[in-house]
Amino acid sequence: MLVYGWEHTLVIDYRKNRGSIMERLLEINEKIPQLREAARRVIRKSQAELDRKFEGMKIQEFQKGDLVWYFDKPAVIRHDTKF
Repeated sequence: MLVYGWEHTLVIDYRKNRGSIMERLLEINEKIPQLREAARRVIRKSQAELDRKFEGMKIQEFQKGDLVWYFDKPAVIRHDTKF
């Protein structure tokens, strides 16, 4: 056992001990829908968390002609600019 309880296997060892490569591919193919559904659940959960986090926040909308503050961060960070 090398990592987290998983037993190490090589493709060559799999054919000798457990069956053919086609059987292994069929096993992997059977697991794909479960993995997709698990990923879909995780994505939906994270999207719901983001919706809750940003729910009720004000969205600032500007109209044409409004005065806004423009901050040029790269120009401020540069040290070669003259005062």
